[in-house]
Amino acid sequence: MIRIDFHTHTKYSRDSLIEPKKLAAKAQMLGIIPAVTDHDSIKAHADFRALGASFIPGEEISTGKGDLIGLYLNEPIAKKTSFPEAIDLIHSQGGLAYLPHMFDATRAGVSSPELAKKVDIIEIFNARSVMKDFNMKAEAFANANGIPGAAGSDSHFLSEFGSTYTELPEFDIASPKELMNALKSKSAKIVGKPAPLYVKGTTTIVKLWKKLFR
Repeated sequence: MIRIDFHTHTKYSRDSLIEPKKLAAKAQMLGIIPAVTDHDSIKAHADFRALGASFIPGEEISTGKGDLIGLYLNEPIAKKTSFPEAIDLIHSQGGLAYLPHMFDATRAGVSSPELAKKVDIIEIFNARSVMKDFNMKAEAFANANGIPGAAGSDSHFLSEFGSTYTELPEFDIASPKELMNALKSKSAKIVGKPAPLYVKGTTTIVKLWKKLFR
């Protein structure tokens, strides 16, 4: 089986302090492949490649409507790109559009059914969602619309990584098509543990600190 955390951050996100080499080391130790999805940045990809680490190159894009993750990206997609255009740009790179924290009212989730139906994967478990109902709604929407679901820790601190992932049958991790087939498999399994509530407040402090000293 392959275990993937579809939503992680590094120091290249405005609100995270995780060093890529430390995330890569912990991922190898735990046997979990991270999708590296920094806010509006793909700078960490070069670090992971230099380390020879297994990962899925991604980006969490701040679109005009809310957050959208592109998986298997080679080029960054600009902040404030419209949601439909961001999906087109992801697909033009051969990537997959992954919708994070869809119904999370505390974050920039995109809950519009019209827009959400256009994505390839929906995050049905986000470890940082403070209300269980947020994830349950996302799972119900994904099931009702035949869209594969996945899980992400949304880790901004190294301690968060490791307890939330999607377990999938073996496939070629470099192939978006094979990933989609694996997600649709009956043996796909979500393993999720909610993050402590204090991490969200701490993330805000990190964001303000980095902004102040930028």
